[in-house]
Amino acid sequence: MVDTLAETVRALAPRLAEREAADPERYPADNIAELVEAGVIRAPFPVAAGGSGCTLVDAVDAIETIAAASPSTALLAAMPLGLAGAYSVGVDAAPPEHRRAWADQIDRVAGDYRAGTLYAACNSEKGAGGSLDATKTVAHHREGSFALTGEKILASFGRYAGMFFSTAKVEQADLPGAGVVEFFYVRPTAPGVEILNDWDGFGMRSTESHTVRYASAPAEGILGFPNFIEVVQPLQYWFALFAAIPLGCASAIRRELSTPAPESPALRVRLSDARMREEAARAYLHETARAWRPGAGPAYAARVLRTKTYVTQEATRLCAELFALSGGRHYTRSGRLARTLAASFAGTALRPPLPLALETMVQQFDG
Repeated sequence: MVDTLAETVRALAPRLAEREAADPERYPADNIAELVEAGVIRAPFPVAAGGSGCTLVDAVDAIETIAAASPSTALLAAMPLGLAGAYSVGVDAAPPEHRRAWADQIDRVAGDYRAGTLYAACNSEKGAGGSLDATKTVAHHREGSFALTGEKILASFGRYAGMFFSTAKVEQADLPGAGVVEFFYVRPTAPGVEILNDWDGFGMRSTESHTVRYASAPAEGILGFPNFIEVVQPLQYWFALFAAIPLGCASAIRRELSTPAPESPALRVRLSDARMREEAARAYLHETARAWRPGAGPAYAARVLRTKTYVTQEATRLCAELFALSGGRHYTRSGRLARTLAASFAGTALRPPLPLALETMVQQFDG
């Protein structure tokens, strides 16, 4: 009998947590390798391509479970898992003139996933505030291919990545039909790629999220086809996964404080209230994730933005409130609860970061 994605991840969770506790500052190589081996990272691909055809709700549930065991592992896993979700949309999502190339790319990238290649997000930029419009990295066309120039921050996996996917602006003359930005594939070992060693996060210490500089770094192609981000709307898939991370953190802190059940009636009431808020946030997130489909349109994009903003704020708030109830024995910088609290703040920082999300919601407000 083949396990479901949920069963697979729940079986792995204790080992993920043990490794996290043993060395929380070190890149979780064994955790990632186990997720790859178990087929978790490629799960959104169809069965014929080596995946399990999981839905976004399945992926969200998996990321939350991983986050409760090891938040850094969950953040890292969300990047290639979300990309696999973008590839799960199928051949018909492409305009007719691009379908053959898109089908070939799906097969090629699925093969990379089966071989264990880690596709890593390398998109954020200083001063951009999470806005695609403010992207400064550019892709220049030369001798039949593209080369990227610019600087990225918070690049997941760092030197452990097998392939970066990076946003860059491109001229219409170089790529007819291109959107505001496109995703370009760049190998970390390519000439013109410099990976710094400057990650010093408040939380998520082991994600190796360093700065990456491109100096005419050759790209191996674009993700999908021109205007892919606008046509398919893959960002919403990632946003839902990102929201699951602080939710997993809140669940982990609540469960630890509830085991064994506290003697204090007042504390039991507070923990029961926390569980209700956690379940409400999870239901909201799952309802939104269940409606995901390629090119769902602006109304759905706005719904995802509200969901991600609400869930990340509520979950991070829950983590802080629960930590305040934890007592002196948990008040250590290197303790599990303190690390989990710090990791939870990544939810509001991940794209779209909270300030941009709130500004966008004000602009979209229609009562």
